[in-house]
Amino acid sequence: MRRCWRRSSARVALAASLVALAASCGDARRAPPLESAILITLDTTRADALSCYGGPAGATPHIAALARESRVYDQARTVVPLTLPAHASMLTGATPLRHRVRDNSLDALPQSADTIAERARERGLSTAAFVSAVVLDRAFGTDQGFDTYDQPPRTLAQTTSHAGERSAADTIAAAQAWLAARDRTRGFLLWIHLFDAHAPYAPPADCLAQAGGDAYLGEIAAQDRALGALLDGLRADGTLARTLVVLTADHGESLGEHGEATHGAYCYDATLRVPLLVRDPASAGRGDRDAAPVGVIDVGPTIAEALDLRALDADGVSLFRRAAPPSRRLYFESYYGYLSYGWSPLAGCFDERAKYIHSSQPELYDLASDPRELRDVHAERATDVPRYVDAIAAAAARPAFARAESDRVDAAMLERLRAVGYTGGGAIAHALPGPLDASALPSPRARADELARTLDALGLSDAGRHAEAVEPLRAIAAANPRNYVALERLGNALVLLGRHAEAVAPLEALCANGPQWAGAHYNLGVALYQSGRQDAGLDHFRRAVALDPGHVQALDALAKVLEARGARAEAAEFRAALERVR
Repeated sequence: MRRCWRRSSARVALAASLVALAASCGDARRAPPLESAILITLDTTRADALSCYGGPAGATPHIAALARESRVYDQARTVVPLTLPAHASMLTGATPLRHRVRDNSLDALPQSADTIAERARERGLSTAAFVSAVVLDRAFGTDQGFDTYDQPPRTLAQTTSHAGERSAADTIAAAQAWLAARDRTRGFLLWIHLFDAHAPYAPPADCLAQAGGDAYLGEIAAQDRALGALLDGLRADGTLARTLVVLTADHGESLGEHGEATHGAYCYDATLRVPLLVRDPASAGRGDRDAAPVGVIDVGPTIAEALDLRALDADGVSLFRRAAPPSRRLYFESYYGYLSYGWSPLAGCFDERAKYIHSSQPELYDLASDPRELRDVHAERATDVPRYVDAIAAAAARPAFARAESDRVDAAMLERLRAVGYTGGGAIAHALPGPLDASALPSPRARADELARTLDALGLSDAGRHAEAVEPLRAIAAANPRNYVALERLGNALVLLGRHAEAVAPLEALCANGPQWAGAHYNLGVALYQSGRQDAGLDHFRRAVALDPGHVQALDALAKVLEARGARAEAAEFRAALERVR
């Protein structure tokens, strides 16, 4: 387990509230709206990995300097510990219950959802986004309202484990080029997303050394250095004097806490608590701190008010030039375990005192006395639970944004996501239980051992050690047939090893009951074809192409099989499609 730099959540509340009150009543509140705003989102960045939140001293000097000019929110949390839905909440101010993006999977942000970028463009501002990973590809709808949406190439590099992402330095350089070339007679909204801290961790050598050999902190240091170049330039040319800067993260990283290596499966503060800095040039230099509960759903409304935009249909509130409301219960969830492993969904809410997690095994934690959430007090404080359940019910009662068929994400993008390490979701994401529905499924915390064993097996597969991965994956899938991740990787490993007859059963189970991945249908087609069931194999090649018209291997297989069978005209059609893709 890695070291934890978590600062105690206990704060000097009186001093914080007095500072917040002064800020909310001062002359800054009457200042005119700002002309520009920059949103910086750090993927997979724990609050306590930053110096300004009690992390290693001197580890993130540029973010620390920004914090000294900002209001720093000590109890900020994400709404879901996954990249896409968390960013959808930042851009709209809505919870996943309303914007409908519940996982990094099939559903894009609905076109009916209004984003801060759409509001900014409506007011005549220039809008640009520079994102660093395929999980925020424009296909997911996060490009709504942005005149410029700059992202890594969609073609994944096949020679790197960092396929589908780019470094903070590269993303910042692209944003700086846009800033230099922009129309300076117009205000702007700029969103910059950095992905370096996401696993696998492979920081530059000097950043690794700076972090004392800790690869995760080394990635955080690399982000900080890139941000320093951006912020120094903005200070030098005077842009910061007229620009709101909001810095936050989509989620944290468990780093071994509660038995989770990365994020997504649980809703503990290792992944829910995030940094949130709001720098208003009208009050820059004060370095206020606010201990009230806030969330990433407050980002969109804050930017909207700062730029005098038309208000969003939001669940969050504006934090611009006012103290955060002291008594709020904010919703959060994770359906990742439900979608990927067949576990109970997680939903909950938190306030200034405690956090409630609803599942088949409910949990309640006193955040003030137990910030690392090691002692579940649900049984002894059962009378506290109804207020949190009521808050979840109220969040679920708000009307969701309308969704159209065009809001679905194509299977090719799912394959790109799986290549960069995301698994889960799929077509079954459209029949989700409600956040308070009773569940007979095991709770994620009761399956910590299964999660650890699955991730260990995936590590073997990712390293090309397929023969070693087979038996662990087989045992996991036998114990839990709804562990679709294990089923997919088991079938894939067996196909790569030429053990086609063995691969049929897990792949058939996956394709019949789980997410509709084009790659799974292709692998099943190979397994069936090579096992002598050629017609059935051909059918699954067709299904793979139906899910992903650009699936190169399936198109190639169809062209070759049909040519061999004498169906030359149909084979030519697939060959032509293959050439168009290539």
